[in-house]
Amino acid sequence: MGMIVVFWSPFPGQSGTTTSLLAAATCMGLEYSASLLLLGLLHEEDEAVQRAFYPPENNPSPLPDIGMDALLRLLQNRKLETRMLRDYAQPLLRERLDVLPGSVKPSAGFADLAARWLEPLLDTAKRAYDLVLLDGGSGTAPGWRVELRSRADLLVVCLPQNRFLLERFFESSEGAKLSEQKAMLVFGQFDQASSLTVNNLQRRFRWQQPAFPVAHNTGWMDAVQHGEAIPYWFRNRKTSRQHENHRFVRQVRALTQALIEGTSVSWPVFGDKGEERP
Repeated sequence: MGMIVVFWSPFPGQSGTTTSLLAAATCMGLEYSASLLLLGLLHEEDEAVQRAFYPPENNPSPLPDIGMDALLRLLQNRKLETRMLRDYAQPLLRERLDVLPGSVKPSAGFADLAARWLEPLLDTAKRAYDLVLLDGGSGTAPGWRVELRSRADLLVVCLPQNRFLLERFFESSEGAKLSEQKAMLVFGQFDQASSLTVNNLQRRFRWQQPAFPVAHNTGWMDAVQHGEAIPYWFRNRKTSRQHENHRFVRQVRALTQALIEGTSVSWPVFGDKGEERP
């Protein structure tokens, strides 16, 4: 049985949630022997995934016979079987990383379906893949996304390096609930020169579970805008400590290793990851 990992942020547009998710998925797909599913729920979120992995001229158009909407029809008709799931996904890295396109339905229409079919869909995905990665969106509004977060085997909470917003979050009911769930923090678009280090923030907010920085990286941001996520990772696997992308790659690797350990799964690494030796 696989595991569900949900990336989510309480603050829209502040924390680099999607770019951190894409970086972790790309790293794990290229460097670990595991079957991963990057599962899209809504089309507006899935667009970022498609843009990251497919150049504009090769970006596949949504098709009615693949993706989330096809799976929902099968679920409604009681016809979805675990072995069928891969037939409705797009393979990015053979036997290692698939993408399931999100629903093209309006958000309100999808919410009605999600309330009924989210649980059996996630259960089927966990049986088909070692790890299922989802973008849980942002914000704290009630609805099916709350159910999605509660069903995560591991919740990755993406936060800004902003003390005012962090204080507001940790004093909220959502922040208080984190102690009841297996979770880790990711500080996206991280500024290494700031006095708000990860260690300082953990102490300030008495956070006992893992926390990681993911630095802002211009090369990665450009790559995910132009369908170059996988080539970017190939190019930067063996950077020296002096290289401008070295810190970002090192931090994403640390995050992916923590994800693997947090889901209690052990996967072999494909050869030397290419990091410079101390």
